[in-house]
Amino acid sequence: MATLIPYFQQQHREYIFPVIDAKLADLKSRQADVQILNFGVGDVCLPLVPAIRQAIIRAVEEMGEEGKMRGYGPSNGYLFLREAIAQHEFSSVNISPDEIFISEGAGGDTANIQELFSASSTVGILDPTYPAYLDSVLMAGKARVVPIPCTEENGFCPAPPDVHCDFIYLCSPSNPTGVAFTRQQLKAWVDYALKEDALLLLDHAYEAFITSEDVPRTIYEIEGAKECAIEFRSFSKTAGFTGLRCGYTVLPKSVKAWLDGKKVSLNPLWDKRQSVKFNGASYPIQKGAEAVFTPQGQQETKEQINSYLRAARTLKDGLTQLGYTCYGGVDSPYIWWKTPNGMSSWEFFDLLLEKCHLISIPGRGFGSQGEGFVRLSAFTTLDHVNLALERICAMQ
Repeated sequence: MATLIPYFQQQHREYIFPVIDAKLADLKSRQADVQILNFGVGDVCLPLVPAIRQAIIRAVEEMGEEGKMRGYGPSNGYLFLREAIAQHEFSSVNISPDEIFISEGAGGDTANIQELFSASSTVGILDPTYPAYLDSVLMAGKARVVPIPCTEENGFCPAPPDVHCDFIYLCSPSNPTGVAFTRQQLKAWVDYALKEDALLLLDHAYEAFITSEDVPRTIYEIEGAKECAIEFRSFSKTAGFTGLRCGYTVLPKSVKAWLDGKKVSLNPLWDKRQSVKFNGASYPIQKGAEAVFTPQGQQETKEQINSYLRAARTLKDGLTQLGYTCYGGVDSPYIWWKTPNGMSSWEFFDLLLEKCHLISIPGRGFGSQGEGFVRLSAFTTLDHVNLALERICAMQ
């Protein structure tokens, strides 16, 4: 008889998206012609830039030529892309191509990496944060979780806990709060990890949006990080790859953990995991990702990132002028909007949907500490931002 593991049913997180879909369907049933402004989904809206589009087309055409068809690629990614990443993103911190692993996205990598660690591990997880970290940990049977509150009082960038964790998920710039750890704050985490013999799992999917000088572009700028940190990156928000799927994990060979009474490097273990469970991202998609690092690709993707940041800044400034309290929107496309008058996240969501026809994400969906906030995504246009602000102003 097939027997299921119990962990999938032991999750108790509120799944908000089916609820949002039901509320949206109800509104449309009552007001069929309503124009909905979707500031909830963390997806891109601008088209693929020419440099990427042309590179993918050329790669597909190449595979249509006799003798140039490519099947399964290397599980860790083609060398041309790993070399481009090492050269353009990590040359100042001496990350080598064999410490970079190409995948179908940072979301999967951040969940899959914990397969390397014992079920008895104690895991630190920020609250609020991207829900997949906790979900994947619980699905793997790791029950010892230390919640680390991200609150207004600590600027949504908490100090390390005063208890031991074996590994900790960090997200900076944060999804959902939009706030990024400064160099000094991130150094405190590296110091903690070295002292506690712990590992830091840093989701850096929004690195390209960093504008503040005191926010590191990679954790490996911090002394000691190459002994205790794994960094995850994505082309999804950097270059519009949400529908193409490509990301990568940076795992220095000097990052080690305990096995049979001695420390061993995680790099070859992750390499083995990927070779067993992953057949590699497609050749055309990796050629498209490589084009991101060309001069044309850099210019075109930077223009799109700046467009999203302008939308975030306009949205945050507009809400602030209307008297609301907001965070983020500087190093990230996300606005963390405090609900007014003590309203719950869902109450404010309902108000925005009914009165402004605007979709947000209730902060509760990102953890218990997200109660009292909603998240807005600035992956939109300035026209939609200005229309949203007009509706919000009229609601007051």
